Amino acid sequence: MSKRFLPLAAFALVCLFSANASATANFVYHEQTANFVATPTCPSAGTDTSCGRYVENIDRSGSAGFQIYTPETYSLHYKVEFQFFTNQVRVYYTTDGSNPSGSFGTGFGTTQVAVGSYTCTYSDQTQGCQVVDVITASIPPQAAGTTVKYIVSAWHSGGGDEVFANSGTCSGCFSCTDSTTGCATVFQYDVIALPSTPLIISEFRLRGPGGAGDEFVEIYNNGDAAVTVNAYDGSAGFALAASDGITRFTIPNGTVIPGRGHYLGSNSTGYSLGGYPAASTPETRVGAGFVGAITIESVLAPSAKSRMRTPAARATVQRGARTAGGPNAAGGDEIPGPSAATGDATYTTGIADNAGIALFNTANPSNFTLNTRLDAVGSTSEANTLYKEGTGYPAVVPVNSEYSFYRDMCGKSGSITMLGGCPNGGFLSDTGNNSTDFIYVATDGGNIGAGERLGAPGPENLTSPIQRNDTLPGSLIFPCVTSSAPPNRVRDFTTGSPQTSSFGTLSVRRRITNNTGANVTRLRFRIIDISTFRAPTGTADLRAITSSPNVVMNPCTSLLTPIQGTTLEEPPTQSNGGGFNSTLSAGTITLLTPLLPGGTYDFQMLLGIQQTGSFKFYVNIEALP
Repeated sequence: MSKRFLPLAAFALVCLFSANASATANFVYHEQTANFVATPTCPSAGTDTSCGRYVENIDRSGSAGFQIYTPETYSLHYKVEFQFFTNQVRVYYTTDGSNPSGSFGTGFGTTQVAVGSYTCTYSDQTQGCQVVDVITASIPPQAAGTTVKYIVSAWHSGGGDEVFANSGTCSGCFSCTDSTTGCATVFQYDVIALPSTPLIISEFRLRGPGGAGDEFVEIYNNGDAAVTVNAYDGSAGFALAASDGITRFTIPNGTVIPGRGHYLGSNSTGYSLGGYPAASTPETRVGAGFVGAITIESVLAPSAKSRMRTPAARATVQRGARTAGGPNAAGGDEIPGPSAATGDATYTTGIADNAGIALFNTANPSNFTLNTRLDAVGSTSEANTLYKEGTGYPAVVPVNSEYSFYRDMCGKSGSITMLGGCPNGGFLSDTGNNSTDFIYVATDGGNIGAGERLGAPGPENLTSPIQRNDTLPGSLIFPCVTSSAPPNRVRDFTTGSPQTSSFGTLSVRRRITNNTGANVTRLRFRIIDISTFRAPTGTADLRAITSSPNVVMNPCTSLLTPIQGTTLEEPPTQSNGGGFNSTLSAGTITLLTPLLPGGTYDFQMLLGIQQTGSFKFYVNIEALP
């Protein structure tokens, strides 16, 4: 193959002063790889990595061949030797399995044509430091299952042949000038479906007691297997953006979110819940125990004479997930609390009240589309449907209060009066409609447009406990009596705090067994369904409060049995008691005093009574590891 080793000035003269001259490129070179240009460059014999790649997209599959995902544009580079020999570049491609062919920009048969552009140049040391053109072109996104075949070419509009790439390496390259003879190398790739990524938005708020910057967004892995973040387009990771199109935080590539685990983004200018407990830390006192998710339903009578009716009473176990525990409420040596639920990622640009937010499997804003969206939550006032699902949650009046919207874990959309078991079994709702999937809760139960419901924000991060209802089953401590009878359940009519227990308390006592196969170092119970404020007449108003350990007589053995207390986790401060999404910590379970495999833990959860009537109480069990 002959090469033209002309000085650069001569190239310029040919192209500028001889418009009709034949100016055929020596060869066109393309390599289907993610490698940088590897040809030694002048004067240092280095590699000009700034001039781009020959193929930008990463091979998405370990199977034979080259694959990209269905939302992706296939970006490619190729080079033409030498500069000024061409001014037209094309990609001919097919999507029906046939081989592409064409001539001077016109495709034959089903062949489609993409126009390339000259993007950069470098001096090729192997060609006497002549200047080489590097071309960028792209093929539009195609449906999953499509096989795309393509060839690339270059020519000069002033005359001469159209030259097609005909080799994957420079060795033995020659000028192929006819796409129909088979000398042009046909490159190929397959389009595959984007893999399912079960990450969803599980809780958020767009302001808090600290003002507009007191906000967070929590991401949840709605699957049992761990998810490793890997942006399909080679960008920095998965982005959480608001409907203004601005990314608030990115979950970096390589981040591992465990099955049923969380990732937390918080606004560093005002986030006030960094003290909410997350992972376990050592304590100085001996302890033991562990429990499973508990459900109770019955009727609270207003007087000791009628006590509680038991036909509807029952205890059930729901699946558990990781969460963080709180400090021990008992006296004695001080016990350090768990590490805090600080943001795994932070941001400073606030999100407007009632604005939509969305999680994308890319960090490239130009790729924020419905195809790349993993989840979205927005209010009824959000106009951009990319940033909400369904009608949206009720728009709220901006108030600096202690509230959040969290994803329903029971399946009743936060109904205070609906009895019966949790249809979701303790897992998060994802029906595609924000109005039914998300529940508004506030520590004062105040109504700012989304209903009155007592509850609390409960942000969780990568270190927080995980729901483990399946492997931490609950049972009765005293099986010789019914679940609604003392000492399994005890009604105390002593008037307590006017904010939480005007009509006394109800103590629910249960046992959990550690079937995880590992030490449990952190244990807590998240309330997923409860009859609480604002309950109508006939429905009880219960408030979760902190309880101390005690010792009771076991009616089955006539022996004394210790019962561990649980602590209402703060912050947020819950002077009115806990409701939906509040958590109660088993503070004696720590790194130093874990619940061993096969071990049991006897505990109680204490509920203040502000109004008597029919009631329900369901919790998820959250634990580490």
